[in-house]
Amino acid sequence: MRRIISYSESKVSNLSIESIQQQLSDLGFRPEGIRIVTVSAMTPELLETCTTQENECFYNSYMNVIYGKGERYVLGFRCEDPIVDHAIIRSGDVYFDPTLQANGDFTSYQFAILTEFTVFDMMLHAKSNKDFPPDVDYLFSKSSKFKNVIAAK
Repeated sequence: MRRIISYSESKVSNLSIESIQQQLSDLGFRPEGIRIVTVSAMTPELLETCTTQENECFYNSYMNVIYGKGERYVLGFRCEDPIVDHAIIRSGDVYFDPTLQANGDFTSYQFAILTEFTVFDMMLHAKSNKDFPPDVDYLFSKSSKFKNVIAAK
């Protein structure tokens, strides 16, 4: 059973790659298929135009990609202790988290990417997910399509 942790419960830390990989493996993922990137701060002007409802990273990232604030909806885990399932956006080669950044003091952090969706793919998957943006549970429900990151049972 996966547990979603609120921002106030999570602890920012510098986890080792081995620790991140072990936690991913414990959750049923294939760590060797997962990249870790750094999430950066957006400009204040761009952040102001983004959807940033508190504790709604999946919805916010979905809406921000639909409205062109990012090119990709990125699903994965914030590398905290413990790791936290989360969605962010990508623009070019840079990853952003308008949800966390809008909450106040933002510090760049590490993010383990499970998968990225173009706007078309994101909307297609949302349609088959009762109009909810793709999340970790959705990936498990469609595990045959995400064999590169989900460990075989």
